[in-house]
Amino acid sequence: MAETDAERQAREEREERARRAEADRVAALDAYEAKYANVHAAAISVLNIKVLVPLVLDRAADNYNRWRSMFLVVLSKYALTDHVLSDVVNTDRPAWVQMNCTMLTWIYCTIHTDLQQSTMNRKPNARGAWTYLENEFLGQRESRALLLSAEFRTLKQGSASITDLYRHLETMAATLSDFGDPIGDRTLVLTLLRGLNGKFRPMVSNLKMRQPFPTFEKARTLLLLEEIDIDDVAASEAAGASDPPASSATTALVTAPHPPAGRSYAGQGQGGHAGHGQGSQGGHAGQGGSQRTGRCRGGHGRNQQQQVSNTGGGSRFPTPFYNPWMGTVQL
Repeated sequence: MAETDAERQAREEREERARRAEADRVAALDAYEAKYANVHAAAISVLNIKVLVPLVLDRAADNYNRWRSMFLVVLSKYALTDHVLSDVVNTDRPAWVQMNCTMLTWIYCTIHTDLQQSTMNRKPNARGAWTYLENEFLGQRESRALLLSAEFRTLKQGSASITDLYRHLETMAATLSDFGDPIGDRTLVLTLLRGLNGKFRPMVSNLKMRQPFPTFEKARTLLLLEEIDIDDVAASEAAGASDPPASSATTALVTAPHPPAGRSYAGQGQGGHAGHGQGSQGGHAGQGGSQRTGRCRGGHGRNQQQQVSNTGGGSRFPTPFYNPWMGTVQL
């Protein structure tokens, strides 16, 4: 069937509009590439993307939100967000192909080995790789949101610090928000208080009674201060338990008492008095006899005293000296 004039005119108008649109697109791309030529050249010169995105995307770490946020910041810096957020493909533009390869390199270098292999198998462009990773972490939103919500509401502190607990709750809340289940600030605070250890029990009661009810940031600050006080008290108690107890006993200075006259000179005095007595009695019999008797008994007393000192019986007292004034008096 022959084309009518009206149909031919309509076709020519469509072709003209298409040519104009293509010319406009080419002009816009030329202007865009010229405008950001220096910026894109700087992006190509980045040899280690891990300096700008110091995070490895991993299923086990469940860190997609942080990785995505950091990656988008870097892409915005180099005016490359269209390569991952737009479905427009400009394979006829060498500059676009070059920047697409740069984006793929950055993505491959910041994801885990398992994700890297599964992503490479699809041979995608930057937009395809970005979409695949998004589906891996945010796919099946309803079931994953249900599991994550149950984990979020039963989270306990355990041996973690307040900072670690805060970050974990914040990350889980952000993920639930991406799943379409946003968590309010009041729910965050209540979940935080419910998961605290027993040592924070007085602080939990205090925070619940505050008017107005504290925000998540305020509750974290107060709990951090309380944690510092608790750690200081525990450290002080540990230091006190490790110190040796001070000795309550004082050193006694024992001074050897001066022995009494009767005991100190038991040997000598006995011998001396005996000699003296015998000498007095021997005055009737003879002076020489009394001298011999006194001397013998005095010597016998000194020998007895020396034996006591040697056997340790009198080791606590010093050896008494012989006082000549207490000796035998010769008439």
